[in-house]
Amino acid sequence: MAPPNIGMMFPRPTKDYHPEPYAAISPSRSELSVKGQTVLITGGATGIGFETAKAFAQAGAGTIAIIARSEGPMAKAKEAIENQFSATKVLTYSASITDHPRVNEIINEIGTIDILVSNAGVMHKHAAALDIDPEEALEAFKVNVLGPLNLIRAFVKLPPRSEGAERTVIYTSTAGIAFVAHPGPAVYNASKSAMTYLMRCIDSEYKAAGIRAFAFHPAIAFTDMAIAAGYKEDQLSYDSPALPAHFAVWLCSAEADMVKGKMLWAAWDVEQLREKQETIEKDPSQLVMGLTMDKLV
Repeated sequence: MAPPNIGMMFPRPTKDYHPEPYAAISPSRSELSVKGQTVLITGGATGIGFETAKAFAQAGAGTIAIIARSEGPMAKAKEAIENQFSATKVLTYSASITDHPRVNEIINEIGTIDILVSNAGVMHKHAAALDIDPEEALEAFKVNVLGPLNLIRAFVKLPPRSEGAERTVIYTSTAGIAFVAHPGPAVYNASKSAMTYLMRCIDSEYKAAGIRAFAFHPAIAFTDMAIAAGYKEDQLSYDSPALPAHFAVWLCSAEADMVKGKMLWAAWDVEQLREKQETIEKDPSQLVMGLTMDKLV
């Protein structure tokens, strides 16, 4: 008997759940082209981040900048992408997302960034909420909240490629912010929840500056982070790490304008989501984290 895909067990706004990439979010679609644009991805050397870099290269990005801590994986990522996509130039920068002066220096050195994918994150050892080591808890908020916040602040200060041009910022969140499934990732989920809320604020407050902001749950994928959290390869039926990569490309298109500022799942069917556009746009409480209650009057 095949292990379960637990993502399919949770409520969702679309009938279909996609564990694998599919046609509507394919980077090869002309409607999703980012030809000539510059994309910055943190944590882009391995796992979902690397798949995301490849997806944007497939969509025609002119330059992809990767920030990661390990130089070896970045060098391999650069070689792999440039060999497969000769029109794309890959820049690599070794830095921690928590080194704010260095990150600001990198942002200013790149100069023009059209798309920012804040993918770098850290997971603490699983434990009951009050048993999580305080230093690990602090590190989770430094990496998952303060790092991305500083990164986005520096990104927003850059001038757009041309007057009036829109720019997109994407934050890799987690489905765990909506569910209490089992003891373990409490502080990790709390940190992701905090930054997901901030993404909604950024989208609302910086519209006039042409900023489009999204947070999304990427996938239940068998990545290095999943292994570090204790998951086994045969424990679950996992989503493809390429799924969130292709979904991130779709978020940069006009087709995703209807869900700006929302909390999304990469596995939701985007065509079925677009069928609900009128409902989503009329009701601002749709697809956001908040308080749900019965009418009191």
